[in-house]
Amino acid sequence: MFRANPNFLLREVAGEAVLIPVGEAGVFENSVISLNETCSFLWKLFQEPRSAEDVIAEARKEYSDPDGEMEQGIKDFIREYLQYGLLKEE
Repeated sequence: MFRANPNFLLREVAGEAVLIPVGEAGVFENSVISLNETCSFLWKLFQEPRSAEDVIAEARKEYSDPDGEMEQGIKDFIREYLQYGLLKEE
């Protein structure tokens, strides 16, 4: 199970989704992280603890996947966001 790090808040600034660090944000202190539409969608899903499989299933409801790359893309998102402390394992 994975969950969004509560030290980052999703906000819309000038029509763009960004993560704003608050509290203990590590290397991202004093930074703003811009998210594309898909990353913003995934971030919102991870506000509650979820498994990779749950998130993949929700993403398949929202997005088409003609090339069959969605599952790997979501796993890459989870791996990278864990690496940088944006997601936490529960």
